[in-house]
Amino acid sequence: MPEGQAARGEIEFIPVLKGSDAGARRFPMRRFSPYRATLFLQDLVVVWMAAWAGLWVAGIASEAISEPVQHGFTVVIALMMLGFYRTFHLYEYRYIFMTQTHLSSLFQALLWGFISVGFVAAFYRYPEQLATTQVLVLVGVGGVFFLFLSRFYVAELLHVLKAMGMALVALGIFGLAPQQERPLIAVEDSAFLWTVLVIVLAIPVCRFFTVHVVFGNWLRRRFRRQVAIVGSDEEARSITEHIAANKAPFWVAGFVGHKDENAPDLPLSKMLLGELEELPSVVQREQVDDIIVTDESMEKTVLISLLDYCTSEGLSVWFSPKLLPIINVKVHIDNFCGIPMIRLCSQRHAWIYRRVKRGLDALMTLSLSVVLLPFFLLVGLAIRINSRGPVFYKAVAVGKGGKRFTMHKFRSMRVDSDSGVHKDFVTRLIKGEILPEGEEETDLKITDDPRVTLVGKILRKTSMDELPQIFDVLRGEMSLVGPRPCLPYEYEVYEDWHKKRLSIRPGITGLWQVAGRSGVAFEDMVLLDLYYAYNRSISMDMSILYETIFAVLKAKGAH
Repeated sequence: MPEGQAARGEIEFIPVLKGSDAGARRFPMRRFSPYRATLFLQDLVVVWMAAWAGLWVAGIASEAISEPVQHGFTVVIALMMLGFYRTFHLYEYRYIFMTQTHLSSLFQALLWGFISVGFVAAFYRYPEQLATTQVLVLVGVGGVFFLFLSRFYVAELLHVLKAMGMALVALGIFGLAPQQERPLIAVEDSAFLWTVLVIVLAIPVCRFFTVHVVFGNWLRRRFRRQVAIVGSDEEARSITEHIAANKAPFWVAGFVGHKDENAPDLPLSKMLLGELEELPSVVQREQVDDIIVTDESMEKTVLISLLDYCTSEGLSVWFSPKLLPIINVKVHIDNFCGIPMIRLCSQRHAWIYRRVKRGLDALMTLSLSVVLLPFFLLVGLAIRINSRGPVFYKAVAVGKGGKRFTMHKFRSMRVDSDSGVHKDFVTRLIKGEILPEGEEETDLKITDDPRVTLVGKILRKTSMDELPQIFDVLRGEMSLVGPRPCLPYEYEVYEDWHKKRLSIRPGITGLWQVAGRSGVAFEDMVLLDLYYAYNRSISMDMSILYETIFAVLKAKGAH
């Protein structure tokens, strides 16, 4: 990259976008790969045929085939058994091209699918026993106990909840059938056991043939994704050789960026495709699907602009954890053909996510506001007794796209407090003059603030001063999960790339709160918020809300 451009921290070819919300604006049909549809249809047919084979061996196929409703039951059960395939990345070619990983994930997905069908079978077999008060209380107590113990195995908790959820949906569908009709495939022992046996034998064989023979050998060239690597260092060379050696479903078209004289020779048949500012034409000319960034000398401003460009064009962008070490430490790292890498990608169905998230926000906050009303009254009374002034503190905050709104909190300071102390502190924090713990024994929040009242200290220590923001969520100004809003004088000293964190609706809690809170430097906090903005999903939101419970209980970094 030319020195002048690097010094300015700008990339002229990248347009001004609205953060990751600008992603998924266009996804050319050339990016569609039919292998997902092929695999799904194959899996569905095999499981469906296995179910009928189980009924046939059990001697009740003739009875089932004469009842149209049993055909519907069989399809629903087959879909349940495939319910965990996406969870274990069984439709992601970059995961399943390695035989051992593919088969291991396949058997795990089938196991959880059988468990979900087992829940349905238990309901039909023991409806009266499961409906007793003692069982419901036991399940409730066990659920709460499991919830707090499961922090160390949250994936298993999510699998259990998903299996139960699928079972409840199936039971709801089955409830539409005549009362005397039951899914024979689930309630007849012999039919279910034979179905399991056929699936365990047939699915791996069919999968192996389709993925590793048809896709992996016969049609390998048609199912490879085009990759361009931004950088020409040793890591770029190593990744290229790894892809070739493992016959991964990718093809490195070449390298983008300035060739360093000290960099190793490029792999045979690979070439420099152009400078970084030529990336759009390279993407179009080479039909690129994925970008891998290995250039460690790239400035953060340039990197963020590059990420915006890639997500707006529907490109997946991968980069080494060394480029953003805070993400490597704080969040789960993705996998690129066996290499630990960070992945950012635009959301192809972002509008669905936004609407579902908004619905969940409204539903959850409305329920919370009713439950917390008595608590609000008690806290309000304590605040009024402890110090004069209003119960709520109304602050002008900066939200999505730089738009200002009124944010509510429980008042934790005296009414005559001067904001100059906080303004000076956050200005130094944003400029990097205050270091995180480990580099300098300084917590990244003001401690022992004389402006805070006695009740305010308790509220801040437990983060309860933030609770009134559920009303801001109801008004649509905030969300339950998202980057924290900032104050106007903070926004004024932000660099341009810092402002990207406010490209989405701010939240009461976020990735920064559960991953680091006040022990994370400001720029690292921005990077965590950007990682969330580019990768946000309903499952990530639920995980952050779950982890928030433990962050609050620990009171780590809260003052």
